[in-house]
Amino acid sequence: MAFMAVAIAVRVRFFARLRELAGNETEALQVPPGSRLEDVYETLRGKHAALPLRESVRAALNQEFADWSTVVQDGDEVAFVPPVSGGL
Repeated sequence: MAFMAVAIAVRVRFFARLRELAGNETEALQVPPGSRLEDVYETLRGKHAALPLRESVRAALNQEFADWSTVVQDGDEVAFVPPVSGGL
């Protein structure tokens, strides 16, 4: 009988203003297998109410920007980046 993980561990990094709102730069988080980047972020919003809605944040997986529907794996590094101010 194969063992099925009930949770996987990801390392989360917050950048710029998100770091201030979360109160830390990195955080270890356990999520259910099959979780997507959007699930990880919503879990974090439950812990850190000051974090903005997902629509104003970019997600990255293992140092590359990724779509919110990307599934995370055990040991992945997930990063959340606020929009860059300025521009047109």
